[in-house]
Amino acid sequence: MRAVVGVPGFAMTPDQRFWELVRMVGGTGEAARITGKSTNTIRNWGEPDTRRPLEEMLKLCVEAGVTLDWFATGYMTRPDIAAKQGDSGGNGLGEEGAPAKSAAGDYVGLMPLRPERHEHNGSPPVERWTPSEVGLSAGWLDARRLSRDRVRYAIAGDAGMTPIIGKGDLVVIDIGTRPLSSGLYLTTVGDELLARRLQRLPDGRAELVADAEPSWRFSLPPGAEGGSLLYRIVWAGGDL
Repeated sequence: MRAVVGVPGFAMTPDQRFWELVRMVGGTGEAARITGKSTNTIRNWGEPDTRRPLEEMLKLCVEAGVTLDWFATGYMTRPDIAAKQGDSGGNGLGEEGAPAKSAAGDYVGLMPLRPERHEHNGSPPVERWTPSEVGLSAGWLDARRLSRDRVRYAIAGDAGMTPIIGKGDLVVIDIGTRPLSSGLYLTTVGDELLARRLQRLPDGRAELVADAEPSWRFSLPPGAEGGSLLYRIVWAGGDL
């Protein structure tokens, strides 16, 4: 099953979960082959508020690696798939004590890079850490060697990287420190979080640029390897 970034199953409508199930098995043609029905029947089952035969839905769920519980509620994955992707010893750890891979249908709710500040009737501001409504599949994280404690979400503060990333767009970032390489990063400028492109100069230095604002350039100081200054963007809106 191809890992996706998007809304977790429990946040989908039943109609959305049906089409996600069809997508997971390879499309309407594959869904028709698996169930022994026509593609027109598959499309009809996708109509809003349609009653879908559980026997046929079970066939699709088995192929996709999820349970009927997931189809009905958006929760749970097939236990044998979870076991294969986890540790055969059953202690939740992989080789050399590393965390085991999560089940393919397990979604990770992201925490923000910064807490939200709320003020009410003149009271001192209160900081709140609100998980994003967008979920990352654990399989997607595993494929990119990202751990749950290294990913956060943030909101781009300007339109400097339009059309790739617009002002107000949600971005997923890796907060781990690593050597800088060319690519998209989130940088802190005062209280703002700005999406920028990092590019290497011929003399070995690096600078940040804004695709939509050619005059915006910032040369990085030596030793700027992430942390409080730069965060690598691993996903930003749209489809991967």
